[in-house]
Amino acid sequence: MDFFNKNLTCASLDIPSIPEYLSATNVYGVTLVTLGTLAVVLVLVMFIDTLQYIIKNSSSRVKTYSAFVIGVYPVVALVTYFAILVPRAHLLSEAITQGAFMAGMYQLFCLFVAYCGGEAELIRKVKPGSLNLRVMPCCCWPCCFFLPPIEVTKNTIQRLRLLVLQLPVVQGLVYLVLLVMWAERESLYQVNYMYLQPVIIISILFGVWGMAMTINLLKGFLGDEYLMPSKFIVLQLVLVLAKMQGAATRGLVMIDILPCRPPITPTVYGNLIHNTLMLAEMVLLQFAARKLYKRILPDYASEGVGTISTIGGIMASDLMKDNNNSNCENLNVKLGVNKCKMGHFNVALDMRE
Repeated sequence: MDFFNKNLTCASLDIPSIPEYLSATNVYGVTLVTLGTLAVVLVLVMFIDTLQYIIKNSSSRVKTYSAFVIGVYPVVALVTYFAILVPRAHLLSEAITQGAFMAGMYQLFCLFVAYCGGEAELIRKVKPGSLNLRVMPCCCWPCCFFLPPIEVTKNTIQRLRLLVLQLPVVQGLVYLVLLVMWAERESLYQVNYMYLQPVIIISILFGVWGMAMTINLLKGFLGDEYLMPSKFIVLQLVLVLAKMQGAATRGLVMIDILPCRPPITPTVYGNLIHNTLMLAEMVLLQFAARKLYKRILPDYASEGVGTISTIGGIMASDLMKDNNNSNCENLNVKLGVNKCKMGHFNVALDMRE
């Protein structure tokens, strides 16, 4: 233990290696890993169950988008679990969590557009409606009372798409820079982390604003059956919980509330608290997503159920209920039947005008 005290003190921001970490693990650590394993299994089971339902019952145009969105939760659960096992993987886990959420947000936007039948169908259904810019979080009343509604055109939908698409692009570049700094020197990452936070926050605000405007635009004609606000909130909670809990645990480390038992420093304790909470929350969010996506939506229910009206279908439904000659006589008058015997029809349609 003296060896660890020489290298990892309570004031140190360094994170122990796996051998150092495992040497300090006691019965509480084993219990935590066991519960974490159970949580990951639960998330994967619910994800597979929901995915099977989507593949069997969803419209072909939304299967990929829906599968991608519900796949965010098992990805976050797995990387969080690995961060519990390997303390130095915390930054990588944070980056993957952020990236999975951002990519999932864009796929959710594509899913909402697919519910309408595509961009062209969306524009046709919305007209003569308009896009309201005065929605949270970037532009709510009375801050932006002067902004007029915008006519919905192809360019308008493309701008909404770009607002959401910038999320994975900007966030990916920022975390790439952070990971390069961390690989070069961990202290370099610690110093510059806060300076890059404004870029991350602005990007998130614009992306959420784009999604809020999209939902506000579509809810008028898609109806409550699609549960768009609920699906958006359940996905958004991944980011909100990750950011808020991460900030809270960093605050606990800064004010020296967490214990220090080298090599388990307050930083490691803070990361363990954050990752443990995230695992439990992923179980709840995956359960909520399972409830939201295991539903028959209006366009799904009608797809493949409708039948083409044919002469054979008419005869089967209306004229074959009673196997007698009265139906044959009626059919003879309407369609020109050559022969009618024992309920079997030979129909010759006169194609002349």
